[in-house]
Amino acid sequence: MNSRLIQSICTTVWLALTLLPAAANGQRRWSLDECMDYAIAHNNEMAHRLNEQKRREVNAQALKDARLPRFSGDISGYAGTLHHSGGRNKFDATESLLSMGFTGAVPLYTGGRLSSQIKAGRYSLLAAAEDVRTAEKNIRAQVAAAYLQALYDKGEAVIAQQRLEVSQLLLERARSLYGRGKRPESDTVEAAAIVSRDEALLTAAEGDIELAMLDLRLMLNLPDSVHFDIGEPTDTTSTLFPLPSYLSLLPSHSAVQSAGYSILQAEQGLKVARSGYFPTLALVGGFGTFWANIDTDASLSGQTALTVPWGQLGTISYNFSSETAWKRKNFLHGIVGLKLSIPIFDAFDTKARIRTAKVNLEDARLAYDDARQRITKDISQAWQGAATAHKRYEAEVKAEESSALAYRYALKRYDAGMATLYDLSQVRQQWFTASENALRMKYEYLIRKRILEIQAFLSCR
Repeated sequence: MNSRLIQSICTTVWLALTLLPAAANGQRRWSLDECMDYAIAHNNEMAHRLNEQKRREVNAQALKDARLPRFSGDISGYAGTLHHSGGRNKFDATESLLSMGFTGAVPLYTGGRLSSQIKAGRYSLLAAAEDVRTAEKNIRAQVAAAYLQALYDKGEAVIAQQRLEVSQLLLERARSLYGRGKRPESDTVEAAAIVSRDEALLTAAEGDIELAMLDLRLMLNLPDSVHFDIGEPTDTTSTLFPLPSYLSLLPSHSAVQSAGYSILQAEQGLKVARSGYFPTLALVGGFGTFWANIDTDASLSGQTALTVPWGQLGTISYNFSSETAWKRKNFLHGIVGLKLSIPIFDAFDTKARIRTAKVNLEDARLAYDDARQRITKDISQAWQGAATAHKRYEAEVKAEESSALAYRYALKRYDAGMATLYDLSQVRQQWFTASENALRMKYEYLIRKRILEIQAFLSCR
């Protein structure tokens, strides 16, 4: 927990010292890792997870402190009158009492309850730490998807700009050929319409960039005062490891680890429930003093009783003879002993707790199996999707190169009068469609590959 707090502080300081001055110059571009680290340090869900970890840490410490002795102090007093007129013993008395004392108890044997509770609290804390790492993994995956989506939209805008430039060149070529009488005027009109459509596509692509960047900024909880732009990732051609390499890290995955700690916690919970059948032994003691003031005018002997409360030690009774007047007597007393509690019948409360603990243990084991199956499925699907996207990316790159070459030949045929503007525009559309497909598969591969790495490798960072 302390390391994560330090990491959060360092991230904030890094932002203040490096990003803000660079933002003033408009030159700073955030990498994907920087965006993910910033999102983790400023994400509300992450803060909730860390608070839950703090609560469990406090609970674990409180369970450890339960072994320590407990002390309490009390003070009490009363005043009253006593009158007795029956038989031969007749007397009147006034009495007052002021007592103060300290009591304490130290658990010696609890049937394994305290030790099991301490272990359960420790496993609960470890599970919370793994839940924090799971939340971190989810945030990284979300930021990676949004980051690469923004890059894809930027790439679409670049392609739209190139498409517009080609259309403008085509319009100039159609006008030139029309001026020389080699092409009809309709080619010029049709080329101008193509330019208008491409301008609209470029405007739409630029709007998509603004929306994608806004989504990413909101995901990072980034202030509006901070200039924000992103850079192109460098990892675009690396291949994947075989699937078994990713699955071999499954036991160290944060979700699997958390489920495993939940099983251990449930096992200790069962031991806590069973401890209700065992007796408990505690060392108890106390020390106190009280002042008694008893006045009586009895002519015959009688007895006056005083009772002093002693908390968990019960009460202490004293009987005083009223034959002689007692004036402001001071008493000191101390007790040390063992307190043994033996359960006899608790209306089947312990039995019910044991049955509930067994159900909780079974649920924890099922959750562990579910976590392993779910993570195995997620990693396998992510790996297969990344592998397929990489193959399609390589195929689309080849298709883009072939389409670009086909357009150059079509342009020569158009100049020679062997093809119409419609034929040329069709070949041109195939070229840019192939470029868009290659771009799409490139970022789909990057997204799937990065999410796969986050899924499999985050627990080993």
